[in-house]
Amino acid sequence: MDLTMRDWMVVVGVVLIVAVGLDAWRRVRRERNSKVKVKLVEPAGETSDRDEQIAWLKELPNGGARVVDRRDLINATNKSDAEKRQRAAAGRAKPPPVAKRPVPEEVELVSGMTGTDADPEPANLDWLDDIDEEEEVSAAAAVEADDDANDDEDEDEDERHSASAPDPGRLPRDVDPEVFMLNVMARDRAGFRGEDILHILLACDLRFGDMNFFHRHEFEAGRGAIQFSVANMMQPGVFDIDNMGDLETPGLVFFLTLPGPEDMMKAFDYMLETAQAVARNLDGDVLDESRSVMSKQSIEHCRQQIRDLERRMLARAH
Repeated sequence: MDLTMRDWMVVVGVVLIVAVGLDAWRRVRRERNSKVKVKLVEPAGETSDRDEQIAWLKELPNGGARVVDRRDLINATNKSDAEKRQRAAAGRAKPPPVAKRPVPEEVELVSGMTGTDADPEPANLDWLDDIDEEEEVSAAAAVEADDDANDDEDEDEDERHSASAPDPGRLPRDVDPEVFMLNVMARDRAGFRGEDILHILLACDLRFGDMNFFHRHEFEAGRGAIQFSVANMMQPGVFDIDNMGDLETPGLVFFLTLPGPEDMMKAFDYMLETAQAVARNLDGDVLDESRSVMSKQSIEHCRQQIRDLERRMLARAH
């Protein structure tokens, strides 16, 4: 059977289509073989997604994704405490602020005896020659009363300093610091955005401060002793407050260093409540130090450790 020109064109077109398809398949196969794949092992059970996230964190390039651990937080806290002690020692070595003030040419020892109360006219001082014995006794009594008042003020000031000083029974003498950690890990692989982190932490009354961490203080607006702190989960654990919009992190680390807060149990409860609030608002999970689910048993175990620490501190104080 003879083939017409149209039949030959159809045959050639089919051959070309097949050739193009084979070439495309060859290219796709070659590209797949050239890719470097990182295989993640998914363990069975409910923790597979969380373990996959942790494995993904460890696979990030250049080794720059090491997760902050307990040792890092303790070292950062000890470094901050050492710097504070150095600043305090330097402050004590400086002369008191009173010494920097200009010394007045005339020191007023008794109220009313110098300054504008004294008449500059010499003739008006003749009445002092007529002062009687009773007035002298009254003046002496006034001076003595003024001295007594100054002594009372000094005693009151000492009492105020004593009241503001921490109770010696609560001082952490010879007690090794303990760090209690909670992790808030994002469910989404994209992690938490820096702007969202800043918004929720400020709403929970945390303030950016020492060591480039966020801190919750005893009183509002960043006043009082630090109760607990929040660090970035990824090394080096700090926040760049000027570039929070560029931050993306898989999680946050809440940590409480004891001894420290006056009411250690309340500080832990505050930290737990804040971590739960952050997890709810940012779509994350609250995990314990080992990045396991924070169960009621884990919470009670932490509280029991705090009670034991309080007992040890009380025993060493007596």
